[in-house]
Amino acid sequence: MLRYEIGMAHESGRRSLRAALAAAVVCAAVPGLAVVSANRKEEPRPAAPSVAVTVPGLDGTSVRPLAPAAGVEATVLLFVMTDCPISNRYAPEVRRLHDEFAGAVRFWLVYVDAHRPLDELQEHRASFGYPFAALRDVDGALVALAGATVTPEAVVFDAAQRMVYRGRIDDRYVSFGVARRAPRTRDLHDRLRRLATGETLAFSQTRAVGCYIPGA
Repeated sequence: MLRYEIGMAHESGRRSLRAALAAAVVCAAVPGLAVVSANRKEEPRPAAPSVAVTVPGLDGTSVRPLAPAAGVEATVLLFVMTDCPISNRYAPEVRRLHDEFAGAVRFWLVYVDAHRPLDELQEHRASFGYPFAALRDVDGALVALAGATVTPEAVVFDAAQRMVYRGRIDDRYVSFGVARRAPRTRDLHDRLRRLATGETLAFSQTRAVGCYIPGA
């Protein structure tokens, strides 16, 4: 009985070895094919954007913020709320980014507190000197599309409308209420600089610090 069990164990081992060798031969014969462990986890990938998404602008018009535009290498959706202190403190840096990349990069200010009166949103945009158009994400379509969770959070799409970055503007804020004197990494600036020169980027993500978007 013992010899039988040992023999069965050896035979099982030989079958496993033959299966592994056969898989290796198949992988070598078929380019791009690989044996993947059942325990391996796939990296999360952002959903493909829809350029048909339409949202209202502060001027009452309907806008397709991700529609292709000649000469535009990148589109930035910057999610904000009127009463988020961190979002408001980033206004000067956002203005600098716009001034540096105007033409090659298209910026949209996206108000997630779209329930506020229109004149209040218009006054907020003017008081902080944002030099580009603003949108009202009335039904949360852009939040859902971009996967934004806090304000301020920047989501960047390349010229082919592929999402290539989602996250913080820079690393000045360590946590809510805790900030460095100056940022060490200018994440958004780095991505826009590379896209403006025609570089192709893979998707990357950083953790944004700010005010949570209700329902996100």
